[in-house]
Parts: sequence; structure tokens; C-alpha cells
Amino acid sequence: MGQLRAAMTIVLVFLSAVVFSQKNDSVKVHVNHYTLTIGAGWTHYINNLEMGGQNLQKDFAGVSAKFFWEPEHRLSLGLESGYYKLFRAKGQLTDNTIGQVDRSVIPLLFLIRMRIIDNINVGIGTGIALITNKIAGGGQKIVTETLSLSNFELSGAYIYPLNKHLLLGGEVKLFHFGNTEDTMYSIQATCSVRL
Repeated sequence: MGQLRAAMTIVLVFLSAVVFSQKNDSVKVHVNHYTLTIGAGWTHYINNLEMGGQNLQKDFAGVSAKFFWEPEHRLSLGLESGYYKLFRAKGQLTDNTIGQVDRSVIPLLFLIRMRIIDNINVGIGTGIALITNKIAGGGQKIVTETLSLSNFELSGAYIYPLNKHLLLGGEVKLFHFGNTEDTMYSIQATCSVRL
């Protein structure tokens, strides 16, 4: 009878250790949640124009918004949109007429992001983008819009959790827009809310 009690005690201790260790692991992982991220920062256009490049303004502020579903502790799937101005070019058309061209983009990308080590994430994205060109000069204004279908993004991010629901960080992104062969990169500060 004493051996049976000892065996039962050992089994109960072992089972309770297994049950409590699994409970602690599931609390640490925080699987299957959603995150909303807002970012703002500096963008730089990589000039691919052969003529008129000296008249380009290539640095602007850009904003982005992302929504992620995080089904497990390393993988995130999401959508990203934002607003980025690629460039502004000004030139003298005649003695008293100045012309200006602006190009901006609104992407809508599907993202895959993975945490490779603590707080460091890398990601890729692909999707569509609405590219808007505005040409103004001589009292006239022309606006054209192009839908670019072959676009991609590469990103790296540092995301630091302040608490269970609020995360701050920074992100570096490289965009390529296939229809116009435009490329830009962006460095942004980000704020995330985990739902």
C-alpha cells in the first residue's frame, strides 16, 4: 500500500508539473491576436529619370497603416496601406510660367511578417498601388491616375512591447512599383495596439 501511495504521489506531481508548465507556455506565447500599427516618417525616392533629375525634390514625409493577424508567436499576416509622395519636379516652361509635376502613391499590400529573434521582424509584401500624377503650369492642371499591379515591399522592424497591448518601434521599408519602375525607401517610427 505504501508503494502505491508513493507511485500515485509521483504521478500527481509529474502531471501537475506538466499541466502548469503548459499553462505558463501558453501565457507567454499569446497566440492568435490582432495588431493595428500606425507609422510615420521619412521617405526617399530613388531617381530613375534620365532628364530633369537635378530639379527633383525626393524627400518627403510618409504615413502608413497596417492590420495584422498573428496566428502564432512568430508569423503575422496582414494588410498595409498608406500615403507616400514620390517626387516633385519644378521647371521654367517660359519666361513667366513655372511648371510642376507631383507623383504620389497609395499602396494596398498583402504582408507576411516573421519575428526572427526577440523584437526583430522581417517582412515581404505584394499588392496593388494607385499612382497619381499631378501636372500644373500656365493656369492649367492635369491629374492622371494609374493602377500598378506588380508591386513589392521588403521590410525590417524593431518592435518593443511597453505592455501587453502597446508596442513602439521603428521600421525600414523598400518599395518597388512595377508599372512606373519607381523605387523608394522609408524609415518610420511605429506605434502598435495589440487587440
